[in-house]
Amino acid sequence: MTLSPITRRGLALLFAASALLLSACGGGGSSGGPAQLRVFNASTDVDSIDVDLDGTTEFSAVAADTITDYGSFDADSYTIKVRATGSSAALVTGSYTLAKKKHYTGIVWGRSGALKFITLPEDEDTDDIDDGYGQLRVYNATTDAGSLDVYLTQQDADLADASALASSVSAATLGSYKDVGAGTYRLRVTTAGDPDDVRLDVSGITINEAEYATLVITAGSGGVLVNGAVLVQQGGLAQARNTQARIRVIAGAEARGTVSASLDGGTLATLVSPSVGSYQRIAAGSAELTVRVAGSVVGTTTQTFKPGADYTLLAYGSAGSDAAYRLVSDDNRLPTASSRYRIRLVNAAATSGATTLSVDYAALVNDVSPGQASSFVTATTNSDARVDVTSSTGGDYLYTLTEASLQSYGVYTVFLLGGNAAPTGVLRKDR
Repeated sequence: MTLSPITRRGLALLFAASALLLSACGGGGSSGGPAQLRVFNASTDVDSIDVDLDGTTEFSAVAADTITDYGSFDADSYTIKVRATGSSAALVTGSYTLAKKKHYTGIVWGRSGALKFITLPEDEDTDDIDDGYGQLRVYNATTDAGSLDVYLTQQDADLADASALASSVSAATLGSYKDVGAGTYRLRVTTAGDPDDVRLDVSGITINEAEYATLVITAGSGGVLVNGAVLVQQGGLAQARNTQARIRVIAGAEARGTVSASLDGGTLATLVSPSVGSYQRIAAGSAELTVRVAGSVVGTTTQTFKPGADYTLLAYGSAGSDAAYRLVSDDNRLPTASSRYRIRLVNAAATSGATTLSVDYAALVNDVSPGQASSFVTATTNSDARVDVTSSTGGDYLYTLTEASLQSYGVYTVFLLGGNAAPTGVLRKDR
């Protein structure tokens, strides 16, 4: 049968319309809708980042602790590069695949020298959530804190009687979703297996019904305390930042002098020299610090303690006008390599003069005067080391420890303390 020109023209239009419909519905190759990507800057010490996809800057000046809007990208594999804003040097580079019609949050985390980037999928079906519940998973975005337990409880719940939402969550690990009843909770993060070692304690964490969310845990500036952020699937970001810091008191007053310290009138510690106190958690923010040596006030000042930070308070010298104190910021972050440890020297012996720290006769730090703390030095793991503290001017041995085990991923402080007739040395493993 021969079709008329009008009929042939009508069939041609019908076929063309059908082809357009199939293309719009995803029936044509890789079409079917772009991928959606946004970026969360969860890095510890990079205040602002730029993110490039295949050499084009797609996200600019993303401030720390903030998340961008979604950008649309063709479904494909991309080379993604993260830079400090304005710098051409890549802090991290990798290849990532974005699938069509899928949503992702790119999380930038870690330190500037060892930055990491992951793409977190965000397309779970909310119809799968039971009525009255939300779903929460945990991502441990820190290599400094070690394995962690995560608790969501009522405000007054005792952790000894509580079950962890997630247990032994190791670094760079994304856990599975767990049912959580819709409501408001107290979040506590602890060292794995030790509910008394609390790394984060914040209230007001809201879980909404029929909502997927991810708790992202990041490192505090001191390396031990952590921060949190609740990222809702295809939704907002709620910060759960630490409101605490840690401090310890070091007593190096001469003639076995007693050292006491208080914050806003509450006692931090009372120690007889020479002594190294333990870290304790305090409220971050401004507080009045008072230090006494042998019962006499050495000084009263207003100090600001940063959230998530660690501090050491040194008190040294003789009672009276010769007594002094110093507040030192502690960097207790772990080494980045498994075969390395970190070590420093803290001098709280007023009679020592400038001092040098050596390991196996190699000088690691020099000229540390009383009341000073050296920077940390990273060195190779040594299970049978000799540690010496000597006078920087005369080479006299002030402290010697043989057969010291300086372990992989360890963080150590050598303290030189006043209090006895001669300075006393103490090696303390801080991590």
